[in-house]
Amino acid sequence: MYSPEISLGFGSIVYALSKLDGHVQKEETQIAQFLLSEGPHSALALSGYFLRESVQESAEDAYAFGMRRLIDKRAELTERTKRRFVTILLRVARSHEGMSPAELLFIRTFWRDIQPL
Repeated sequence: MYSPEISLGFGSIVYALSKLDGHVQKEETQIAQFLLSEGPHSALALSGYFLRESVQESAEDAYAFGMRRLIDKRAELTERTKRRFVTILLRVARSHEGMSPAELLFIRTFWRDIQPL
């Protein structure tokens, strides 16, 4: 189990992935909603996602916010949690017309960024 801060941050990161191409696709939102609702503090993860969507925050700003939350609570991030987060990102990326090169790069960057945490 991890803190509400991590859930809020990860919801923001999922939004950043969805917003990567400039706009959020319906299929990405649906799968994100389903997958985020299965984790701890799901209401906060979903709030992080939908709050950023409602204000049309940039992917870069959403990612930066999410990573600050994860870095602040890095002691709570287990290897299992990190792998789960990457799996969720992969499923969201594949939900609309397959995974683009930009989405793959985003996920690789996220993996690289969370490994030392």
